Amino acid sequence: MVISKKVKDEIDYNDGEFAEVQTCGIEGIEKDLLLGAIQIHREDTSDTSEEFQHRFPVGMWLDIVTTTEITPESTDEFAESDAPLDHPQLRLQ
Repeated sequence: MVISKKVKDEIDYNDGEFAEVQTCGIEGIEKDLLLGAIQIHREDTSDTSEEFQHRFPVGMWLDIVTTTEITPESTDEFAESDAPLDHPQLRLQ
């Protein structure tokens, strides 16, 4: 199962090497809830430190779409754990 969701994010920190972003829900029961923080790393761009800070200034709001794939663990993985086989667990990857 693949789930996509839209969130809005405000950049809380940017030292030129990475920016920390606080995510906030915009749909359904997550609307207006703080969901957690993510990081954007300069090394994933071709920006210099100064360009990265200019592109992602503190206080800027971003629109982000996240995609989560949910798959059941294999039977072999359940056998190694104490999880009952008749109650499959789902893990976010």
